[in-house]
Amino acid sequence: MTKIKLGIIGYGSWVKDAYIPALRRDGRAEIVAISARSEATIQMIRADFGDTIDIYRGYKDLLDSIKIEAVMIAVPDEVHANAIIAGVNSAKAIFYEPPIAHTRVLIPEVLKELLAAQQITHADLELALVPAISMASELIKKQTIGNVQTASIRLQSNWGRDSNQDTNTINRLSVWYVHVLNVLLDSSPKRVLLMDGYGTQGRRQSQSTCFFDYNGVWGEFKVNIDSVEVLTIKIEVVGDNGDMHIDVLTGELKTRTKRNPIWDIRLLPAIQPYADWPGMHESISSFLDAVESGIPSYANAIEVANLQCIGLASEESKETGTWAIVKPVTEI
Repeated sequence: MTKIKLGIIGYGSWVKDAYIPALRRDGRAEIVAISARSEATIQMIRADFGDTIDIYRGYKDLLDSIKIEAVMIAVPDEVHANAIIAGVNSAKAIFYEPPIAHTRVLIPEVLKELLAAQQITHADLELALVPAISMASELIKKQTIGNVQTASIRLQSNWGRDSNQDTNTINRLSVWYVHVLNVLLDSSPKRVLLMDGYGTQGRRQSQSTCFFDYNGVWGEFKVNIDSVEVLTIKIEVVGDNGDMHIDVLTGELKTRTKRNPIWDIRLLPAIQPYADWPGMHESISSFLDAVESGIPSYANAIEVANLQCIGLASEESKETGTWAIVKPVTEI
């Protein structure tokens, strides 16, 4: 079977620790080209790949290559918008990292390009593919814990402050984490209330909390990216007949009900060893499935557009200090 000819834009630690292991495990793609800006990175590519691939100093030259069928983009946030638009214009299938842009004004411009794209576009929404989350979604649909009242995600990390950015922290991260809430609740919020921190210089606060109205079911995303505690991602879903806890990083899923108050514990991690982050193996394989079949993946442009509209509503809520309606894509 002919392998998918793949180009990679960028060659930082994320590519080496996440993309390369997942691509090797899947086995359906052949890396034929990589682009990088610095001479040091280019030398690193040569050391790792020798003369087996083409090396480009700019991603536009890579995108012009006729031998490449699909592209994976791993560049800094401030390059996301231009690289994604260039990828769309190349007509090649593209795999990209959220957020789609680093400023509020650019988000609608990139959305317009993504929604008009004819090829496969796949955002790296890997967290929703953690099996514990998929199982939790099924249990919620079966009303294992009754009618859901609240669902919350708490992210703590020692990543450090990210000051003086144009977008708020919830908007920056909501594409991944609100997507998980959407999957669990099989719905999308209609309005958003941001209760932002004030301890970091600029718009992007290290500590932030946002509430989401899922037609009377309340979602919450609480963030501290400058925590003393190391990385944790915990989910709690409360129903009127029990509750559910998920540790996203380990895949532990716990449920209990009023009738059976002892925790029922299951361990459902993503494919291990992780390609640097849970769900990366699954996300990249889903992208390659879409490339082979021509059928858009779960992380298609329409899904991303909805999530970005939720993020933009958090920006409006930050400005007004009250609930903001999530606007349809046509109004962004």
